[in-house]
Amino acid sequence: MKISPFILRKSKNALFFMLLFFSSICLKAESKKDTLVNKAWRDTVRLQKAQIVDLDENNTALYFRPKPFQFAKNVPLDLYQLGKTTFSKSNLPKLGAILAGTAVLMVFDQKITDAAQQFGRYINLDPTHKFTRVEVFKMPLIDLPGNLNGAFYFLGEGWPSIMIAGGFYSYGLATNDYRALQTTSQLTEMFFTLAITTQVLKRISGRESPFVATAPGGKWHPLQSPSNYQKNVAESDAFPSGHLATAMATITILAGNYPDNKYIKPVGYSLMGLLGFAMLNNGVHWISDYPLAIAIGYTCGKIALSRGRQIIPKLSTDHGASSTLMPAFIGTGGIGLRYQATF
Repeated sequence: MKISPFILRKSKNALFFMLLFFSSICLKAESKKDTLVNKAWRDTVRLQKAQIVDLDENNTALYFRPKPFQFAKNVPLDLYQLGKTTFSKSNLPKLGAILAGTAVLMVFDQKITDAAQQFGRYINLDPTHKFTRVEVFKMPLIDLPGNLNGAFYFLGEGWPSIMIAGGFYSYGLATNDYRALQTTSQLTEMFFTLAITTQVLKRISGRESPFVATAPGGKWHPLQSPSNYQKNVAESDAFPSGHLATAMATITILAGNYPDNKYIKPVGYSLMGLLGFAMLNNGVHWISDYPLAIAIGYTCGKIALSRGRQIIPKLSTDHGASSTLMPAFIGTGGIGLRYQATF
C-alpha cells in the first residue's frame, strides 16, 4: 500500500486544522452562573477579581486573573510538589506499579520496536521525521513536518502546545476570559517544569535511542558529564519520553479546565497514540520509555491545574436542604469561600 504525495500533503494540512479544532472545542462552552451563588459570593468575586465558571454538574470554580509571569514563580514550587507527590506514602504503590510495568516492557522493547517498524514499512510510512524550516528575516523560527511520520512526531514537540496556549491567550485577552488566561498560564508553567524534570532524568539514566542502539533494548550510560551528554545526545536521552510527557500534561490541563467538553480526551489520547507509534517507527524511543513519561506528564499537569483557581463542589438542595456560599478569611488575610448548609 503506497501513500501518494497528495494524501501526505492533505494529511499535513489536516494536522494543523486539527490543532486549531482542538483549541476551539475547549472554548466552545459558555461560562455559566451557579444558581446557588448569593450576594456574598458575588461581592467576594468582585473583591478578588475572579470569574465564576460551572465546570460540570458537580463542581463550580472561581478563576482568578493570572498575574504577569506568575507561571515562572510557580515552577520551583511545582518541582517541589512533584517530588513530594511522587514519593508520598499513598503514591508509593503507584510508583512501584509504573516501575514494574517499565521493567516488564524492557524485556520486550526490541521485539516491539521491530514490529512497529515492520508495520510502518508495510503501510509505506516513511520512518524518518523530515522537517521544513521556516525562517523570519533569515532567522530560524520553527521546523514544520515534511512528511506524515514527521507530522505525528511533531505532536509531541513543544510547538503544538505553544500554539494551543497562544490560542487560549488571544481568546482570553479578547473576551476577558480568566479561565482561558489561566489555561495559558498553566500550560506555560507546565512547559518549564517538564523540561527541567525530563532533562534531569535523561541525564541520570543515559539510555540509548533505538536508532543508535549498540545492543538490543539499548545500553545505558548513567550520570554522564554535561559535555559528554551534549556531544552524543541521541546516545543518552531516550528515557523518559519528553514528547509523550508534554502531550499528556497538555491534555490533562485542557480536560481539567474544560471538563464539559467531551472531545478533549478522546481526540487528545488518539493523537498521543499516533505520537507513540511514530516515535517507535522512527527509532527515537522504546516503548518502555512511555509509562514514566505519561505519569510525569499527568502529575505535572495536575499540579499546574491547581494554580489560579478554586474548585467549589455544589451542594444538592433536595429534601428541603438549602445552602449558601459565604466569604471566609484564610491563610494570612486571604479571602476564600466556604459552604454553609442547613437541613
